[in-house]
Amino acid sequence: MKKILLILSITLFTFSCQSGKHVDFEKNTELAKAFFKLHEQENAEAMFEYLHPDIEWHLPVYGMELGGIDEVKAAIVGYQTEFDNLKFTADYWLPGVDTETGVPDGSTRVYGTWNSTHTASGKEAKLTTYHSFEFKDGKIINGGDWFDLGGMMNTLVPPNFTMGSLIGIHSLNIKLKKGVTLDQFVSYFKETMIPSFKNEYKGANLHLIEGVRGENKGSLGMIWIFDSEATRNLYYDEQGASTPLNIEIGKRLQAVNDGLAELGTWTSQYTDWSVK
Repeated sequence: MKKILLILSITLFTFSCQSGKHVDFEKNTELAKAFFKLHEQENAEAMFEYLHPDIEWHLPVYGMELGGIDEVKAAIVGYQTEFDNLKFTADYWLPGVDTETGVPDGSTRVYGTWNSTHTASGKEAKLTTYHSFEFKDGKIINGGDWFDLGGMMNTLVPPNFTMGSLIGIHSLNIKLKKGVTLDQFVSYFKETMIPSFKNEYKGANLHLIEGVRGENKGSLGMIWIFDSEATRNLYYDEQGASTPLNIEIGKRLQAVNDGLAELGTWTSQYTDWSVK
């Protein structure tokens, strides 16, 4: 009888491997679906319960290292603050495999589309995405999000200027590294640096601009838009130097800034303007 049970166990295991699915695949896929459903409901606290404390997560920001529990929580809250009416539509869920053996390991992955409404502009966003999930003790331990964060943010309409807003207009002087083109520098600035900065500087917006007429025609610049002088003062003091808060933000953005430094450096002259 023991031999029969052993043969049955081996047969079931072999069939499971040959079918391309691990015994935990369906269970873990349901956990991932529930995790996304909570995101649609903007229930960040409930989502946190799905995260393993030792999680390592790929975040869709160029040059950023794998995020830990704090970075993942901040990203979840950031998305739910920035967007309303979140809705995920899966194309298909697939079983994941062990990266060394290629054998199904119970992990799950999905291709699909997120639809949402950008809260600041009211503009509808449609984002094609790929996500992967690995589990330990019933919680998400590894995986990540892959999508064009920079491209999406660049398509969203910036908020209108209002009375009391503060506009910082910077004229940039760019020095490219050998072999680097201006297009490469601009692409990184727009697709990586600006979305990363927008995520960190609350109450502020950043845009790259190009002179098309007048004294600065053909030159590049950037515009900081703060919702008030008080918000600007959270990051820069009366002499224009970084505040302790801004210094901490700079540490978190070190990898992003280092990525830009590999392409070139820039300095600027600026004037802050208050909207009357």
